[in-house]
Amino acid sequence: MSPISREALLLQFKTTNYIGLAMIASVFVYAGLVFAISHGYIHVKLRPALSADLAAKIKYALLVAAGCHYLIIKFFQRIASKEAGRLPAAAIIVFALSEAVAVYGLLVFFLTGVDTNFFIFMAISLFYFFLFYPKFADWERVLQQKPQANSSST
Repeated sequence: MSPISREALLLQFKTTNYIGLAMIASVFVYAGLVFAISHGYIHVKLRPALSADLAAKIKYALLVAAGCHYLIIKFFQRIASKEAGRLPAAAIIVFALSEAVAVYGLLVFFLTGVDTNFFIFMAISLFYFFLFYPKFADWERVLQQKPQANSSST
């Protein structure tokens, strides 16, 4: 694979950045939806479909899954740090894993009708976006690394 130029990497970073910002915005759209439903601006009858005990178990299982997203994100970042060409795909996977936590919260909200359940997951989701959002300086560092794995195997 031919090396990528700094200009091409910058263009990929900008495109990836726009995707990330759109995904963060979607979390706030979910929050607006939850707020509108819970305050009666959108009329949806939320009848808990599950018993309180089962809903709590699902909520805690999804919180554990959200915690596992941290490890999965770290895994994808480690893979991406080996080659500059992988950075955009890894960043989008990180964005999807971060947003999925908010989707878990939306699911728990619809199952329980309790809006604070959503906002807990939303906070975790936004924390992941904050913590793992790509920085161009990191991408440049990967670009400047020499492929040591290939030279040691020859």
